[in-house]
Amino acid sequence: MSETKEQGRGRLPLPVLPLSLTYLAVALNMTIASVALPTISTELSATADQLAWIVNATPMTSAAFILFAGAWSDRLGRKRMLLLGNVIFLVAALLSGMTNSVEILILLRALTGLGSALAMPSAMALTFDVTAGTSQRTAVGIMGGTQAIGALLGPLVGGAALVTFGWHAAFWSVAPMLALALIMNIIWLPKDTPAERRSMDNGGATLTAVAGVAFLYAAVSAASSPDVWVWVALVVGVLSSVALVWWERRVDEPLFDPAIVKRRTFLIPTLTVFLVQFTLGGLLFLNTQYVQLVLGFSALAAGLFLMPALLMWTASSATAGVTAKRFGARNVTAIALVITGIGLVLTSSGGRNPFYPVLILGLVLTGVMGVAPALMTHTSVSNYPEERRSVGSAINSMAVRFGLAFGVAAYGTLLAIRYKSDVSGATQGLSPQDQYDATESLGGALNVAERSNVGGLADAARDAYVSGFQLTLIVAAVVLVVLAVIVWRGLPARLDSGSTDNPEVAA
Repeated sequence: MSETKEQGRGRLPLPVLPLSLTYLAVALNMTIASVALPTISTELSATADQLAWIVNATPMTSAAFILFAGAWSDRLGRKRMLLLGNVIFLVAALLSGMTNSVEILILLRALTGLGSALAMPSAMALTFDVTAGTSQRTAVGIMGGTQAIGALLGPLVGGAALVTFGWHAAFWSVAPMLALALIMNIIWLPKDTPAERRSMDNGGATLTAVAGVAFLYAAVSAASSPDVWVWVALVVGVLSSVALVWWERRVDEPLFDPAIVKRRTFLIPTLTVFLVQFTLGGLLFLNTQYVQLVLGFSALAAGLFLMPALLMWTASSATAGVTAKRFGARNVTAIALVITGIGLVLTSSGGRNPFYPVLILGLVLTGVMGVAPALMTHTSVSNYPEERRSVGSAINSMAVRFGLAFGVAAYGTLLAIRYKSDVSGATQGLSPQDQYDATESLGGALNVAERSNVGGLADAARDAYVSGFQLTLIVAAVVLVVLAVIVWRGLPARLDSGSTDNPEVAA
């Protein structure tokens, strides 16, 4: 292992490529199903609830098993667990494109979530194992960048596969990179070294899984069709969280090491990863609708229009290690968050008839926040000793997953409140059903306007969406600027793995 690390100091070692491909496949799989839903609904007669579970089965299962997977990885071997996750993921993805049963498709989507849960903590921990120094931060940045790439490219790749070959091919589209990653992981990754035998905190992992799934279900449902089960899920999540705190204080070998969790060099980076992904989730959700339904771009053109932001995110992530070595991870992260806030303000100024150079500049500047998760992931996971690093990686992966889900829910809800308030006046005189459709979403309002020929409804709906869009981006900008202050004030000027042992940075 040390030999591989030595090579990593000069350049990125070969194993980083298949590890990044694994992360890319996971991110693609999370968003790729959305484009196939209309066709699946028609061809398989799937209900709305079944369509929702086709999308949500993957993140729910992943959230339930990811901490278990991190603990198993540290005990049973990271390479072994990664390969097992790769195989489960690959087989489930292939079978997803072969079934014509909605129930089996949901089950297979859940299995892709299990495969990704097994693979992600091991992949990140192995990235730390095979790299060192500046190349380690660069590798972690690349891993984070692939998640943003996958989240945005998922609908594009899935859409291209669907149009060319049918909806089954959308699920197959991740298979080639998974197969390639599996082969390269087998060949290039070092053998697992025997791990110290320790008792496993199954109670803590179970309570974390219950709380995580409950909160994730509440977030997803609140953003789409809120009902009493959202409140039930929230209560279950809160009670499970309280029980988790009680349990972790009493177990001999807790899943969450109190000495680590109390450190500011763990808490603040984890919060940063969560809030950056929170912002990314909201932006992907809101920007796509803004570009398509307000500006009138096609789905493909919208994806290409948002590409500069994606490229900036990728470049920022990949160069984070170099910039942090020169200027300090804390400084670079805080400045990147402020720049992102400026980008959000510029993006919000677009309106229905934007000055495109300013809008594109705003989108590009939002991509600068790719620096933050790259550097803060490295800082957060470095808190964990090498023999427990998969658990640290699993916690970071949970921050990513929940950040994306809660970002869509929170910012989507904020926009919906402003949208409903502004558009309601233009729906007077419509039937109750048309009023409901028009106030629920911009897409619904445009459909009502087209079939009912109500004068001014389409314009009023677009204006209402822009109003909510602008408010939401300003709120997101404020959140990131406040986060920048927390990072600046709460973290030491120079961050490295050694700083995590400094008692002065403990909370």
